[in-house]
Parts: sequence; structure tokens; C-alpha cells
Amino acid sequence: MNNFLTLAQLRAVEQESVVLGIDLIERAGIATAKWTEPSFNKKNRILILAGRGNNGCDGLSAAIELIKLGYKVDVVRLFKDNSDVNDQWFTRLQALKKPLVRIPSDISKYDLIIDAIYGIGLTHELDVDTARIIQKINAQNAFVLSLDVPSGLNPFSGRVLGEVVFADVCLTFISDKPGLHTADGLDCSGDVHVIDLIDVAPLKLPDALHSIQFNTLADINYDPLLRMKFNTNKGSYGTVAIIGGNKGMHGALYLAGRAALLAGVGKVVLGALDSDFHLDFTMPELMSQSPKEIVKNLQAFDAIAIGPGLGKDEKSYKILNKLLDDIEDSKLLVDADALNLIAADHDLKLKFREVRYKIITPHPGEAARILGVTVNEVQDNRFMSVTDLVDSLNSVTVLKGAGTLIQQNNQIYINATGNPGLASAGQGDTLTGIIAGFLAQGMELLDATRLAVFIHGLAADRLIVRRNGYNGILASMVASEVCDLINELVYGELFKAE
Repeated sequence: MNNFLTLAQLRAVEQESVVLGIDLIERAGIATAKWTEPSFNKKNRILILAGRGNNGCDGLSAAIELIKLGYKVDVVRLFKDNSDVNDQWFTRLQALKKPLVRIPSDISKYDLIIDAIYGIGLTHELDVDTARIIQKINAQNAFVLSLDVPSGLNPFSGRVLGEVVFADVCLTFISDKPGLHTADGLDCSGDVHVIDLIDVAPLKLPDALHSIQFNTLADINYDPLLRMKFNTNKGSYGTVAIIGGNKGMHGALYLAGRAALLAGVGKVVLGALDSDFHLDFTMPELMSQSPKEIVKNLQAFDAIAIGPGLGKDEKSYKILNKLLDDIEDSKLLVDADALNLIAADHDLKLKFREVRYKIITPHPGEAARILGVTVNEVQDNRFMSVTDLVDSLNSVTVLKGAGTLIQQNNQIYINATGNPGLASAGQGDTLTGIIAGFLAQGMELLDATRLAVFIHGLAADRLIVRRNGYNGILASMVASEVCDLINELVYGELFKAE
């Protein structure tokens, strides 16, 4: 079973529950009350804002359960055009307590605000009045609990529809929702708790076009990174070539090469387009050849990456074009300006599509150029965008950003590691080097990509704890931390002192 269900699947679950005589709304209310009890005492005041549909019903059900437990609960029903089921739950609430006619002018007296305004069915921009209510909620210091979805967020795309509730906690029902974990969903969902309500495994649900799950280490084969034989040499652990480093952008090439070495590869050769490029002898292990030499001798490399600091001039175009002509069955990773060149040239795009073993790692700007859309359109539905990228370039695809997405064929992975500290120069180049390093050591394309994205984010997560904040988390620091994490992962307790 997927970690996530589509809107059609969730609607099917709701229909099946009626047939089975299971009241999901009642269960949602009970679950909300159970979550509230350990965190809030009976002296705390609670305000519940209920919408017109099933999400509003969940709020009304929660109000009934909390009132039964002795909580001080005020309820505001925000709309007049409510569903029949909503009317029924409202009648049940009225038997216990008279709801408020409107939101109090001062809501600062409430300790907990429960957001049950809009749920999974929201598809339109919020009206002005509802937007103002949400702004009022966000202006308070009260703890905010959203039921199923923060109102104003599309839970399947991560797009904010005009205005959104910023929740401290989101109790999401039946299954997790992918939009809670990427783009704006990460900022407004708070801590997400999945409340099952019903066992969906035996139910007959419509098929999803794509399977979505979290990117975890559980099913990644990283055995090729293990070094346990003594009779080996640097060639035993792969050779990476990285092409880039045009004038003024040497650092990008250096960061990628350094990251590949720290990821465990045996040898890294940098191919700089700028003839004035000189190796930085703070890391003398890196080697250098001209891009032309690299392309002439592709069989010498276990993985090739192109893009970090590449630029978009005629020289860059020619080397990329030649590389795509001669790549054959080598493993290729394309990033940064190499993606921009492909996006701008139809012939390059056709050649790239024919490459057999390839990975692309665009950020939203590069993705927008490839797809011929705006960055906002990419971010409005990152799941659709990553699928469009796969269709366009026929490649394992990493759509970078908050909640990085990885896709191969019809399988999408949401990465949950990483933090705002990664929003600094060179982080993408470092990720490129890590992926290339894993590829050259023998990992499969998808496994190498997933492990690199996961461990790159995890390294940043460890660094912010050590440095007590997000500022100044440099790409070079992340690469060093990745080295430590790889060794911990691969060798476990083997090298820990007794």
C-alpha cells in the first residue's frame, strides 16, 4: 500500500466506509479529542472554526467530543451554504451547546484554535472573507491544530490557494497527503500526524497514475560502497569525470569534485572549460584533464557529470553536444547550465533523450526552462512538474527544493531530510558530486540518486544541530559531513571505540 492516497482513492474510501457502516467523521472527532487531552487541560479555551463540507463536519464532531470531556469549546460555523451532512452534525452540536454566531473580535483569549474550514476538496482561491479569517488566525499566539489539511493548501500539490493557515500540528486522516511535505506545505503544516480512521488495505480503490512514497534508506542497495577487501586499488572504487568550470565559475567544479571524493570514489578528474583553471591544492587528490580529453576517452570513466559552472557559451555547447554523441552506455548526470543548454536546443534535447543511463537534477528555475513554463507554474504542482520532466527527457529526475522529489518511471519519492541551511551557493554542485561518486562505485541510477539526496539533506540536518542554526551551512561543510554519514551507514559499529 502506498504511503499516500489520491483524491479519487480517498473519496472511494469514504464511499466504502458508508457501505461498511463506519462513521469516519465520528472517528475523526474522537481522534481529535484524544490528541487534545494530553496537551491541553480543561481550563484551556478552545475555538473551532468549521467549514461547510466534510472538513467542517470533522470540526463539529471534534467539538462534540471535547464538550463531552468537559472542555470549554466555542464553535463558529463560517458559511451559510452547508452540506446536508454538515447540517446534521450541526444539529447534534446544538443539542449540547449553542454555537457562536460569528468569530469574536478578540480571539487572543483562546489557547487552542482548531482549523476545520477547508479539507482535501479545495480547488479554488479562497474568497476575501475567508482569507481575512485565516490572517486573523495566523496573527494569534494560540496553538493551531488543522484537521486533515491546513485550510488554503492543496494537499496533493503543496500549492497555497491565496491564503493558508499556518498550523502547529496537522492531524491528517485516512492517509498522508503528499502536498503536506513539499513546497509551501512544509511551512504551513507543522508536525503532521497521520490518523488512520479505517484500514484501507482490504478496500477496492481506483489505481493511481503514480505511486508516491517517502525517500528512505529501507529499500536502497548501498552495498557497492562497502570496502572490505584489502587487495584493491583506487581503480576498484570507480573514476568520475566532471565537466564544467567555465570562467568565473571554478568553485562549482571544485565543489562537485571534492564531494565525489568524499563520497568514496577512487578517483576524480575535473574537466574545466576555462583554460586558466588551476587545481586547488587544498585538495591535491583531484586531477585535471581538458574536456576534450575526457570526451575522447569516455570508457576510462565509470560516471560522467556535466554542468557545475559550465556556462552557456559556444564552447559549452560544443562539448555537451560531443559528449551526447559519444556517451553510449556510460552513466551520465546532467545539472545546472548543461540543463539550460538542453532546454534551449531541440537537437540537444533529442540526443539527450536517447542516452540510456542518465540522471537530471534541476532546481525549479532549470525545470521551468526545460518545460517552457514559469517557475511559479513548476512550484504550483511539483508532482506534475517532476512527471513532466521525466516525460520530456526520459531520465531519472530530481526536482530540487523544499521537499525534493525524485522520480523514475511512475514512482515518485518525497525526500524529508534537509532544511533551510541548504539554501546557499554550491549545494547543488555538491549533490552532483555525491551522486556521481555513488554511480562510479557501482550503485544503480535510482539507488545512487535516492541515497545522495537523502544523505545530503541529513548532513545539513546534523550540521544545524551542531551550529545551533541555519546560517553559514556551507556546501563544503555538507560534503565533509556526508563522508562521516556514509561511513556510519556502511560500516555501522565496526569502527566505534569500545
